[in-house]
Amino acid sequence: MLGLLALSYSLTVSSAPPMKLWADLRAALPADVLAELAKCERAADSPVDAMLVTGFPTAPPPCDVIFCAPMAPDAPTAKLLNPAGEQMGIRADANDPDGQSAAMAAVGSTDWIHLDADSLASWTMIPAENVISVCHRTPTQLAVTALAAEQVPGLAFALELGADALVLAPPDDADGEALWEAAAIARAQRAERAEAAAPSDERERADDAPALTTGVVTAVEPGGVGDRVALDFTSLLRMGEGGLVGSSAKLLALVHGETIEGTLVPARPFRVNAGPVHSYILLADGRTKYLEEVRPGDEVLVQDADGRARALTVGRCKIEPRPLLCLSFEADGAAGQVFLQQAETVRVVVRGGGDDFEVRSVTDVRVGDRLRVRRTVKGTHVGREISARVEER
Repeated sequence: MLGLLALSYSLTVSSAPPMKLWADLRAALPADVLAELAKCERAADSPVDAMLVTGFPTAPPPCDVIFCAPMAPDAPTAKLLNPAGEQMGIRADANDPDGQSAAMAAVGSTDWIHLDADSLASWTMIPAENVISVCHRTPTQLAVTALAAEQVPGLAFALELGADALVLAPPDDADGEALWEAAAIARAQRAERAEAAAPSDERERADDAPALTTGVVTAVEPGGVGDRVALDFTSLLRMGEGGLVGSSAKLLALVHGETIEGTLVPARPFRVNAGPVHSYILLADGRTKYLEEVRPGDEVLVQDADGRARALTVGRCKIEPRPLLCLSFEADGAAGQVFLQQAETVRVVVRGGGDDFEVRSVTDVRVGDRLRVRRTVKGTHVGREISARVEER
């Protein structure tokens, strides 16, 4: 399903699954690992789910053991191994762009990704949010190093999903005690919210049926002058096809391709005049992009009014200042907008007098017209679908 960049989220409603706590015992000698683990469990006031080590303990531990292989010079990642020496994941430096890219590329092909950090001064939330959005609805789970108590809520509930595990150093001082206390509270909250969110997850799946619906135009207003993006594809569009474009996370309008001959302007059957740079367009893989970010080689989903869809490759993006119209519309209780160039050659798909669809110039659209739109209840982070509440105005 389509979705948009999540502009805001709330911690009051969460579908985050239960979260694990890992003890970061990489600095401990094998003989001291169990004593350090016991210290962590006292601070967490409950068992720890796994220990992260560089040398296996001398006695059987009461939790999972994860061995961190050394990271080779200039390598963006290192292996995570189980006690049998089998790779179970990778470790990546959260502050290294190459490490973050390698982590995101590994999603789907490994069980765990550990996003690591060793400096509070340079550690930010952005890498964790980016990898969480990619891991969502894949078999890959994400563990993230937390260095201070104030980081815990953000990591535990990022994008209303959160990391699957927090990696914490032993509580050797007051700051360490506070870190473990915050993590234990967050783990309990995640367990409660996962149980409470289960019924609503089923409702959301039903609401997310990948179908087009009808939106009613509520206003047609001047939109000023903006930088309009025309997407020129490497293949020809068919009559009835267009791209799904809009400003709202909940609604994208079907904007018809320039496949119709005009009296003064020839057809451009390879083009969708998609609107200004801030708008989103649905890609063929279900993600969205700002029009400003679309590049040659990207695959865009083109769809007709009956829902038949296919992927077309962008060959050129043509950006020019043009006068705009803003069409506001509502569908299924949600409000959306689409800004489009004020030109007779730019068309949307509407329902006619009966159940048939027709193509209408944006300059002829009026309040009450019924647009063909695509509705979703999901949001995304960096264009990827997530189960988070999104509000856009």
